[in-house]
Amino acid sequence: MPDLEPLSGNNARLVQCAAQYPAVPLIVTGIVVSTSKCCICWEITYNWRMKNKDHISSIIELAESEGVFTTAQAARLDIPRDALHDACVSGRLERIVHGAYRLMGSGSKETDELFALWKLTSSKLFAYERFARWDGVCVGGSSAAYLNDMGDFHLSPYRFFSRERISSRNPSARFGIRDVERRDVSFERGIPVTRPERTVFDLVLDREDPSLIAGALRDVASSDSKFDCARLQEMLVGKYGEAKGGSIFKSLLANSGIVEGEMH
Repeated sequence: MPDLEPLSGNNARLVQCAAQYPAVPLIVTGIVVSTSKCCICWEITYNWRMKNKDHISSIIELAESEGVFTTAQAARLDIPRDALHDACVSGRLERIVHGAYRLMGSGSKETDELFALWKLTSSKLFAYERFARWDGVCVGGSSAAYLNDMGDFHLSPYRFFSRERISSRNPSARFGIRDVERRDVSFERGIPVTRPERTVFDLVLDREDPSLIAGALRDVASSDSKFDCARLQEMLVGKYGEAKGGSIFKSLLANSGIVEGEMH
């Protein structure tokens, strides 16, 4: 067998081998070679197929655990970037945004991009690790209102809050600096979302349309018996002071058609 000139990587060697040995069937996309003429190429192919099989199993396991997952999370399981690329090419994975993926066939959701953007704010950590130690990054404002079925707000642009400045190139992401307490967040959806009381408070801070805020408060007041008016009032007073905060609170109740004292 003539010497093969060294090219770039195993794939290049397989292609060169196929060129010198026309009898060698070659599928470039999957790098599948079956030949007895080049033992080196056979070994390369066998090792690649075994590693690829292991990577696919790990990808499926990660996707089933995380739903939407990041490149950095995959790296913690020794899944390389090229394995993610190959999985996308073969139709096993779908890239949602740069650096975040989901398993094809699992059913796309309108919140996939939202989940991806949240996970990319701390891309190496798994969800359960972030739930165990509150880092202050959550969905809030209009996006939280949508998820909480409050009023006529839209999911996108995605509104996030964090303790520190976070920059994103995604035009659908809107990050704001706010210190949201752990008690004002729910993890029921698999992602931290502000509770209704905090959501109304943030809608006020974001200067949303008063009529939309009133509608949001009216919806949650009529459907959620656990809505804590005292907590909402506490946050408003803490932000604006006793006089102004109390006045805003009373205006919210009045605009929503809620009689003060009817809710706890």
